[in-house]
Amino acid sequence: MRKRSLAALCTATALGVVLAIPTAALAADPHPSGFKAWTDSTRIYLDFGGSKLPQHLKVNLRKAGSATPVATITSFEPTPDEDPCSPSCQDDTDPETGIRSAPLRLADLGVYSVDVLYDGTEGEPVVHKDKATLAYGLIPRVTALRVVGTPDVEHRTVTIKADAVGLDPRNDTEQPLPNGKLMLDTAAGSTPVLTDAAGHVETPFTFTGSEEDDPVTGGTGVQVTLRPEKEGANSPLGQTRTVQTSQGPSSRITLDAATVKAPDGSKAPVGGRLTFKGADGTWKPAPAGTWVQSRDGGWAKTGADGRFATQVLVDGRISGLVTLTGSAWLAPSYATVAVDPSTSAGFHGGLTATLTADRKVSLTGKLSAYDLPAASKLKVLVEFQPNGSSEWITKATRYSAAPAGDSTRAVTAAGLPYPGPGGWRLRYVAASGIPAGPDARRFLARVNTAIPEFNAAPEPVKAGKPIGITGKLTHTRYYNETTWSGYGGQPVRIYFRATGATAWTLAGTTTTAADGTFKTFFTAAKDGAWQARYDQATYDHFNATSREDLVDVQ
Repeated sequence: MRKRSLAALCTATALGVVLAIPTAALAADPHPSGFKAWTDSTRIYLDFGGSKLPQHLKVNLRKAGSATPVATITSFEPTPDEDPCSPSCQDDTDPETGIRSAPLRLADLGVYSVDVLYDGTEGEPVVHKDKATLAYGLIPRVTALRVVGTPDVEHRTVTIKADAVGLDPRNDTEQPLPNGKLMLDTAAGSTPVLTDAAGHVETPFTFTGSEEDDPVTGGTGVQVTLRPEKEGANSPLGQTRTVQTSQGPSSRITLDAATVKAPDGSKAPVGGRLTFKGADGTWKPAPAGTWVQSRDGGWAKTGADGRFATQVLVDGRISGLVTLTGSAWLAPSYATVAVDPSTSAGFHGGLTATLTADRKVSLTGKLSAYDLPAASKLKVLVEFQPNGSSEWITKATRYSAAPAGDSTRAVTAAGLPYPGPGGWRLRYVAASGIPAGPDARRFLARVNTAIPEFNAAPEPVKAGKPIGITGKLTHTRYYNETTWSGYGGQPVRIYFRATGATAWTLAGTTTTAADGTFKTFFTAAKDGAWQARYDQATYDHFNATSREDLVDVQ
């Protein structure tokens, strides 16, 4: 049979007969990459990745485990853009592309399977079964939250009282929420809470004592939030209260050592214990999980015995600082630890830097050496980082002679050419046995100026007749701008150099108009070149020089 069919096909081809291919074979899903489908308590959401939707789109809902649809949805609306100012209020380049159903009114509460159907490219049905699940039930809401009691660090238990209701999505009526699962949130974590048969909550709750101050009120208190289990922390279906705490008792940070020793620029480990003075006058461990902060070393939590381990930055001989702040349970306290840098060297005291109007850079930094075993020659690189770049480029090398022990020497680099706006730094290069500490940095930039238009006329000119000098001074307004504009109200000096001479002579000074133009006159006396200079630039501008213009005097 197969041979006969092949023979017939060959014969038809030979006779030029074109056999029709069934169009169904070319049919396809118009969304081969898939789409998103999800639900909330009462709506179905779809997102096909664009504004063009498939033809005859609909959603069928089936009770879980059943094959028979109980509802069909054919009407949808665009999903509102929850953040119209993302990426910007002027140009939201990523608008919402999703759609959603209206709030559903189903006959029964329960769990439903979501099937999505639409037409394929040739009008054939495309069915995506079980694309999502709809949990259609009472929508819980906390209607009242009260916290009874004023806790302190030694007595941290209060009573939580609350009421919760469930909104029936079938008819928008509310009823007490029986045996509803809620979550009680504090800064220290979340605790599940169940309502009773009448939708009430009354239960003791014990704070950890490590919760921080309420960030909203900024006072001595902690936040408590009661919300439905599946809602986020800021859900409008929950409620938040601030619980005032009693005035925190005195606290004390006791460090394990009075001094730390480590290379300059490194972080040295520091341990200690946080305690508070109890009502009986004895010092007791702070609650586990209380945060202490080390300046430049980060945060650390206390353990059950009040102990903590953190770090302090070795920044020359600046003392390390460990603090307790922001606790709703304990009064603030701090402790300092002396810092003794071990063998190392680094820059301290900042970087003195100048950028002159004639484009010269000078830098001076203080290189401190610590605990050197012998006199050493310390290598320092003068480096530049162009604005917008992450690469540092070496512009010069300096050497600093340091004696044994501790010393501080100035390192200077003067008269360096200005390569453009960017950062400068002096960096000691670690030598064998002498680690490198901090470098010294500074950003330098000035605004560019130019005299692109300049003319001395007429040419030639008779002796004793006036010579008109005209031109224009421009600037870029900002150091990183490329658009030039006239620079008004600025002094421009006019110079003359007679033919055969080598020195320029100041002929006079003029002031630019608002648009940056200038004009002045001189009496022709001899052949020579004229030039305009902006050489009295302010602290944020560069100098500028015009071209030379030769005038023949007859």
